[in-house]
Amino acid sequence: MIDLIIIGAGPAGIAAAVYAKRYNLNLMIMEKTFSPGGKVLYPHWIENYIGFPDGLSGASLAEIFSAHLKKLEITIENTSCASLRKNEHGFTVMNQKNQSFESKFVILAQGTDERMLGIPGEEKFKGLGVSYCATCDAPFFKGKTIATIGGGDSALSETLYLSEFAKNLHLIHRRDSLRGAEMLGEKVMNTKNIIPHFGFTATEISGDGFVNQIEIQNITTKEKVLIPVDGVFIFAGYEPHTSFIKESIALDEKGFIVTNDSMETNIPGLLAAGDIRSKTLRQIITAVSDGATAAHSVRELSKG
Repeated sequence: MIDLIIIGAGPAGIAAAVYAKRYNLNLMIMEKTFSPGGKVLYPHWIENYIGFPDGLSGASLAEIFSAHLKKLEITIENTSCASLRKNEHGFTVMNQKNQSFESKFVILAQGTDERMLGIPGEEKFKGLGVSYCATCDAPFFKGKTIATIGGGDSALSETLYLSEFAKNLHLIHRRDSLRGAEMLGEKVMNTKNIIPHFGFTATEISGDGFVNQIEIQNITTKEKVLIPVDGVFIFAGYEPHTSFIKESIALDEKGFIVTNDSMETNIPGLLAAGDIRSKTLRQIITAVSDGATAAHSVRELSKG
């Protein structure tokens, strides 16, 4: 049995691992991808992470995080968690390879999954013009017309990045104004090839083998409009993934894990950090803070 298993190698999981290692705890990270960093890998450019006043790419920051793990020789198991159960001495964690691990404490830092709109055509055209990652797919739409859906910070940042590739970009947002940071909103509204559609929702994506149009509807008038596009990028937020937890963990109304200020859940020995946790601000810097706090709590709890 080891001291600690951290599920997820995004900013929260990495910070928890770095602090736990410094506390001399015996630990491992379980991460479903081969590249630590989580959603840090997605943004083309990050301008608000402290210590980098000129900004840096998400991939560069993820590489710095990964280097810190390597420096401390922290073990990463490249597999996802299939189940987590409480036992007499701590927890049994089973991965997708049917391997079992025993740990006194567990920190849940698995982040979130992209939220789908659930509209006709979305599932059908995944990878055929529908995308959830601008950094991954922007080059495929150089000189073309695309639509982005969303109005939060991530949506605005990705929209600005995509505008560098697209000939025209239709920004669809259900509210009357953007809800992201004011600075991002100003940049979006001042970008000539971005065409905003406020007060609209996307109702259908269609095409002939590949996306060629999106239908949107005015929330107030119910008027529907067809927009010819070559691709649709969806940034509708995120949803937590907690189905593998086989205990009665406390969740908020949106399904995020409820913790106290020490990152402890209602299950003794089980902690949560980062975007998976119920909180008001989900940013890289807050995830790192959560991870550090969670590791410190494990250290204090392990003292008995």
